[in-house]
Amino acid sequence: MQTIEIELYSFDELIQDSKDNAIEQIRQRRYNDYDIIHWIIDDCYLFEPAHDELVNLCGLEYEKLNTPIFKNNRKLYFSIDQNRHIDATNAIEITNEKMFFSWLEIPDNMYDKVYFTIQKTYSRYPDTFILFQENDCEYEFTDFENKILENAKDKFSDHMETVLNRIEASYNYYFTDESIIEDIQANEYQFTENGNIY
Repeated sequence: MQTIEIELYSFDELIQDSKDNAIEQIRQRRYNDYDIIHWIIDDCYLFEPAHDELVNLCGLEYEKLNTPIFKNNRKLYFSIDQNRHIDATNAIEITNEKMFFSWLEIPDNMYDKVYFTIQKTYSRYPDTFILFQENDCEYEFTDFENKILENAKDKFSDHMETVLNRIEASYNYYFTDESIIEDIQANEYQFTENGNIY
């Protein structure tokens, strides 16, 4: 029986060419990791607008919440390639309608007048939008109220694009040298002299 001894190195002990090889090996593994999409969207605050904006529009009561206003149920369909779209109709659950309306900049005196649904466009690659209707079938929104709601629709649509940009940024970062080196150091991977993972 032969005994083969292999000298192992930490990432920091490798020469630069070996480091490059180690990084590229892990990057290729990541390209084959189909769980990355689930990891990216597994974020309770994925849909939540910026904290400072919510505090500014909703007041300090927002600080007291234990859950996001935009709860993430993780039933999300999206693409960040040439068929770019985001279908969050089954992923978003609004947990606080009053603060949601405050974020949309819909005034308090309209709160009881407005019924909303989050819907998707009817297309092969659907996007997410918000639809407003009168709560009372006998009431009709004024021109001023319609303008407020149109602005709210635009804000919601822009926010969905922001969420998709967040997902894309997280996906792209996952394959960067910086992200891979963080993973190597956190998990204390060991390598052979030429940078092959042991």
